[in-house]
Amino acid sequence: MANTTPMKLIDVARRYKHIRPVPRMPNFAAWIEGVDLTKPLTAPVKAELRQALFDFEVIFFKPQAITPQQHVALGKVFGPVSSGSYFDKNAEVPELEMIVSDRERPPQIDNWHTDISWKSNPPLGTAIQITQTPPAGGNTCWSSTSKAYEWLSPDMKKYLDKLSAVHSWEVSGFREYLGSKGDDALIAAIKAFKPVEHPVVRVNPDSGRKCLYVNADFTRKIVGIDRHEARGILLFLLDWLKRPEFMVHHQWEAGGIAIWDNRSTQHYAVADYWPHNRVNQRVTFDAPSAGPVSAPAKRKPAKSKSKA
Repeated sequence: MANTTPMKLIDVARRYKHIRPVPRMPNFAAWIEGVDLTKPLTAPVKAELRQALFDFEVIFFKPQAITPQQHVALGKVFGPVSSGSYFDKNAEVPELEMIVSDRERPPQIDNWHTDISWKSNPPLGTAIQITQTPPAGGNTCWSSTSKAYEWLSPDMKKYLDKLSAVHSWEVSGFREYLGSKGDDALIAAIKAFKPVEHPVVRVNPDSGRKCLYVNADFTRKIVGIDRHEARGILLFLLDWLKRPEFMVHHQWEAGGIAIWDNRSTQHYAVADYWPHNRVNQRVTFDAPSAGPVSAPAKRKPAKSKSKA
């Protein structure tokens, strides 16, 4: 059934004076033209790049030959470099993370997720460049969690607005990854990163949009309601987020660049190219003045009707 909520289509691209956003989907995703990332960026260009990220949630650049230092500088346009998402580091520029997939290292991030939602203060976003592409495949999909929320019925929105969910890295592949580094690394992570609660509906402070904030990788459960109801609601939301109407499917060119707002998107790296090579370098950045995500008012725990 088609969405019955007005689309509120506004040509926001017209208000830009220093860059040229070219929308790719209704109210979501845009190419950015008129910006040479190999040269120092002026303050007005930086301001409009930040605004474009908040307006379109994921922005794309055609291939540009930027250096690792320029890549880091691009990430810092949006916020300070994050403590990272635990990938390997560039030997010369440690702020740059590397994800290399080849015959010996098959791709393993082929699932819908929001980066590091298992922290009380997840990163704002990421700037990536695919420097080596396979002969075919290796695309990335992004889903707009604000569009996913907007398309829900009014009653469902009202119901979800009061809920929280538990997020934990232990329900994802990170446990196996850390285990491969030894027991000490795994035990240290268990001690350092306890499960956290986030609102099921989170407001992006820069765009003002409400966004669904659950993902298949890190969301363990919805709290405050019967566990059977919680499981059903979570499964519904995870399936709902995968609707094509909320999605952009991006085909990479070597040297292409993408920047996404981690607070209002999910992404999926398609793992259809093995055993060919794909090299991804990325900078993860935090909000300029970030604090823990506040939880909504909690409901009283539901009483189970089961006698078991």
